This record gives sequence, C-alpha cells and structure tokens, in this order.
Amino acid sequence: MTDATTGNVTLPKGWVSRQVIYDGRLLRLEYTGPANGSAQRVLVAFAPFDYPFQTDEGGWGTRSFTKRGMAHVCVFHRNEDWHQHAEFFTTMEACRAFFGPSPDVTAYEFSMGGYGALLGAKALDARRAIAISPQSSIDPAAVRFERRDGEQWAKMDGWMHDLRPNMDGARSYIVMYDPLHGQDRKHEARLPKPAGYARILLHGAGHAGIQTIVGMGKHDALFDLLRGDISARAMRQAYRAGRRDGFRYLRKLGSVLHEKNKPAARKFLEIAEQKGFHRLIKKWTPFYK
Repeated sequence: MTDATTGNVTLPKGWVSRQVIYDGRLLRLEYTGPANGSAQRVLVAFAPFDYPFQTDEGGWGTRSFTKRGMAHVCVFHRNEDWHQHAEFFTTMEACRAFFGPSPDVTAYEFSMGGYGALLGAKALDARRAIAISPQSSIDPAAVRFERRDGEQWAKMDGWMHDLRPNMDGARSYIVMYDPLHGQDRKHEARLPKPAGYARILLHGAGHAGIQTIVGMGKHDALFDLLRGDISARAMRQAYRAGRRDGFRYLRKLGSVLHEKNKPAARKFLEIAEQKGFHRLIKKWTPFYK
C-alpha cells in the first residue's frame, strides 16, 4: 500500500485512514491504523477531541495520534447526549468485535469524553481507561453543584447509565483532575473506585488539563501514558517536574497564595519574573505595595 495522508500527516505504510467501522443512528466510529484492524495497541478516543478542540480536523483525535504512530478509533456522536442511550454499549461491543480479543485497548478522553471512556471501558474490554477532568453525571438531581451543562441537560431525556456496574476491577482507571477545581473535585469524589483506580492530581490546571500539560511541554509524557508505556506514577512525576514552566499552574497557585498572604507567594512572583510572565507580574505586584 502506498503512503497516504491524513491532514498534513503521512500515514505509515499499510495503514488505513478514518475507516468507518460503525455508523449508527447516534454514534460513528472511525479507525486509523494498520489495515484489517491488525494493530497490537489501539486507543479509543471519545469526543470532544482534546486539543485544539477541532473535531472535524482531528486535533488529538487523528493527526497527533497518527503522527506518533498510534492506531486509534475516534468516537463521534451526533448529539451532546453524554451517551445516555442504548446504542452506546452496542457500539462499544462492535468496536471490540472489529479488532478481536488480541489488541491492548485504551479508552481515553477529557470532560464528557472522559465520562465516556470510563463508561465504555468494560464493554470495550479495555486494559485501561484514562479520563481527564471527567464528570460523574450532569443530572441535576445527582450533582446539584454542577452548573456548566444545563443547556445540554435540557435537550436530553434523562440519565440512564450508572458508572458503578460499568467500572470493574478487571482493568485500570486513571483519573486526572485538579483538586483545586471545586466542581471537578466533587465529580471525582463521586466516581466508583474499583481495584486499579489511580489519581493524577493536576494542581492549578482547572478544567484545562490538556492545555496545561501542553503549556508545560509535557505532552510527550501524556502520549506515553496513552500508549501504556509509563505508569500513572511516572505521569504524576512528569507533571510535577513541569509545573515551574506552566503558566496556568503558576497563575492558579500563585494567585491563591497571594490572596491568602502566604510567604511562599513571593517565590511564585520570582518565577514569573524569570519566565517573563508579564500578566502575572502585573497581577501580583500590587500585593507588595
């Protein structure tokens, strides 16, 4: 097979691009990877595709995975319905059936997609699910603290899937979130905690974990995590090592420390000066007058 391209990325020889492997009423699956589904490792990525949030152009849904030689499936949905329909599990089972029992599958995504990754991992028979800032639900009766998704909820017919029976001890779950973000922290507390559950704390990231990791220059570590090449502990260490270079981290933590008049605040101002983060310098300088 000759080389083909997806966007501006050249496909490896023998690969297919955006092959539709399921096309239902509410969901569509597109596979990019070795022909005939012969990949040894497959990443199943749920919308919204994280960065830069351009679903049709791929983002981390196609171009970045292909560039790094990562076979993957993109899960596109017709509506922002949080997969609250019977077709969801049928689709996940069809995805696994396409590949057969052999490949090592990782379910992955952010926010609503993170919820989808947690919900679908068992039906996919995935080895791991990696969710960044996932919600546990958007049903107002269950999560009265959630105020971000009212417009989506108003268009839905209720909440029909419970995470609890769909998260088991047969696979690992890695949840990445900022414990300083009130809503995300409360959602994480509500998630089931089966054996193999692990947290990666993204202090200072808010609901923008992907952008924060990219800003730190630690996205390669995230891709290694998605491949299964590093552990949750190694990803934690990579994030901690990059915090000094992360604008979002410095802004969040530095602002909290300045507002609470903590001695450590001055260190954050010094780092901002070293990095040339003029917005932070301007924001914090008045605290010293």
